[in-house]
Amino acid sequence: MESRLQWIVVAFLLFQDTHANEYEFPQGKPPAFVTPGQHYRIPAGASVILPCRITQPGSYVLAWKRNIAVLTAGPIKVSPDPRIRVLPSPTIESPSTSNIGGVPELSGGGYSLELRDVRPQDAGDYICQLGTIEPKEIVHTLEVLVPARIHFVSHTGILEVTQGQMIKLECRASGNPVPSVAWTRKNNVMPSGERSVQGLSLVIQHADRHSAGQYQCSADNGVGEPDTKHITINVLYPPEVEVEGATVHTGIGLEAQLVCIVYSEPAAQVLWFKDSTQLGITEQHATRAKGNRYTLTIRNVSQADMGNYSCVASNQHGKSRGKMVLTGTATTPVFTSPVLGSERDKYNLTWSVNSHSSIVEYRIYYRQQPRHHSSHHHHSDDSGDFRVPKNGTRTANMKLEWVSLNIMGPGVVNSIYPHSMPPPYPGVTKQEMSQTLFNLIPATTYEVRVQAKNDQGWNKASPIFRFTTRANDMENLIEPSAQPAVYGSTNHGHGLSSHQNRPLIAYGLYYFICNSIFLFVQ
Repeated sequence: MESRLQWIVVAFLLFQDTHANEYEFPQGKPPAFVTPGQHYRIPAGASVILPCRITQPGSYVLAWKRNIAVLTAGPIKVSPDPRIRVLPSPTIESPSTSNIGGVPELSGGGYSLELRDVRPQDAGDYICQLGTIEPKEIVHTLEVLVPARIHFVSHTGILEVTQGQMIKLECRASGNPVPSVAWTRKNNVMPSGERSVQGLSLVIQHADRHSAGQYQCSADNGVGEPDTKHITINVLYPPEVEVEGATVHTGIGLEAQLVCIVYSEPAAQVLWFKDSTQLGITEQHATRAKGNRYTLTIRNVSQADMGNYSCVASNQHGKSRGKMVLTGTATTPVFTSPVLGSERDKYNLTWSVNSHSSIVEYRIYYRQQPRHHSSHHHHSDDSGDFRVPKNGTRTANMKLEWVSLNIMGPGVVNSIYPHSMPPPYPGVTKQEMSQTLFNLIPATTYEVRVQAKNDQGWNKASPIFRFTTRANDMENLIEPSAQPAVYGSTNHGHGLSSHQNRPLIAYGLYYFICNSIFLFVQ
């Protein structure tokens, strides 16, 4: 039926061409197109009007075609597609229109083609043809913009892999224009540290616990909203243990907490040990797990509780151990004195430690800084050549000698609790101390380390602290003089230096005093 109707339209157009040739050509030039052919980029689902305007059409017929299919002929719609409508356009010479029942004038000026609810298959060339002896036409090209749609992902739901395994995720999308694909991770950066990665595939060479998470594939071409798909990666791996403090300082009668941070998938079983003995839940010992944080609480600490502890975490993929030391010794000393001394041959060294019992003795080690060290780094942990001497005041090494100095501790310094308060102390007590080092060399940098001893023994020596003594006072200061002075080795007698001026000043002062006495006697 459609084919037969199109043939009728063709016959009608041929008739009109013959009619136009008989009646119009003798009267003047044939009509011409005013509207040029254009390229339209229309989103799918929208409507578009393709214009076709000519000069006075007379008896000529305008027809819309797509490929060989005729869509309209003059004001008549030939295509059965309900989305197509023909719209008359006013003539150029006579833009006015008359309305009959609200319908615009249908004679002359041209006809536009309206296409509603545009679909991807509507893309292509649309031809507006004028039925002259030699047909004239303009071509409109319709490009349909299609939002990006992901039509393939390599994995759906949760992807489980083991540690060390390679992961390859793929995501393919279609649309017009061709969409770009990007990968992101929810609430995190990518394993490479980037915020996103471009490309159809994402490769993780060696999966570990940091690779786990929800990954998002996003396709976007600027038409509509991006399309997204999600893939969740779950990495199975043996436990990894971190200790919150390798050394935990406490005091007799206090409560101590040892903490292990355990990462594992699946969740690990965590056991606590003192040396090689497994600890159970008792009145004194309590364990707690919150998330990946595992805590051993020791109540009413006694001397027997001091020592080495460990937490052992295990699952079907392996096990790991974290080691800690519970000690009653003081913390590492912290220096509070300035790095630049105010004296040339002595220096007042000040420091503080935290201890739950009174410090009974300090040991100070100091020496001149070896030449290869930089004085700009006032704190360091360089202990490669440091040995604590058993006896004596000096310890030799391959560089310079450390001078050892033992001093007695002053006891507890606490502004809240009285000095006479016996242990156990309810919290960490900050204890401060100072000592002046004598017989130092001016303008010289020294290195210092300090140890503290309480009733639990000596603590670990502090990192190296460096200070510098003040230089000697400047000599040969210039004295004020009324005469100009010339300085430097290039004087050559053209002026007087400050040393040459001094005798003249003294002689003038002596002459003034003697003359005054003589006048007084007279």
